[in-house]
Amino acid sequence: NFKYLNDITLKGISLFEEKKIKFIINMPLCKKKFLKNRHSGFTEFFSEKLDNKNNENMILFNKNFSVCPITTHIKISEVENKINKKKLMKSIDNIIQFISLIKNKKINIILLGLNPHASKDMEVNNKDYSIISPIVKKYKKIGVKIKGPVSADTAFIDCKNKIFIGMYHDQVLIPFKTLNKFDGINITIGKKIIRLSPDHGVA
Repeated sequence: NFKYLNDITLKGISLFEEKKIKFIINMPLCKKKFLKNRHSGFTEFFSEKLDNKNNENMILFNKNFSVCPITTHIKISEVENKINKKKLMKSIDNIIQFISLIKNKKINIILLGLNPHASKDMEVNNKDYSIISPIVKKYKKIGVKIKGPVSADTAFIDCKNKIFIGMYHDQVLIPFKTLNKFDGINITIGKKIIRLSPDHGVA
């Protein structure tokens, strides 16, 4: 079945380029075999194929709450270097656009801290203070319902109608999958097309 699944995935991209579709559902397909180590995940693959811009985000969506990791499939040692003002603001803008597609639902954005306790017990020369906090203040001034940096260890006690932005993959995917089990959708946002797949991987 691999050739068939491979072909219809690429055909979906072609249909988007021909302006015949606006959504694509990524069906079961072996990531390792399909991507051949050229991409770290389907999120990155579709982003490159659609417009070759590093402006995408992964959202795991559930009707109760959703999560969005700023970084996806990279080593934990590389995370902090990838966190910057431009990337965070683009991610927030993508989420605001995504929220606008969900009718009749008010959603709050929660920006998690990079360090334990969102650096409350640490010196101020870190990215929780220098990048995350100023960005939250900036968006609050224009009326966005956003809070942060919030300590990740207690953030999910009350998670109804929220989108949590995490600094790395497992910071938000562990609580999402623990609380929602298999009830979720993986959505690629920030592109002109919306790509969807099962939340635990297409394989």
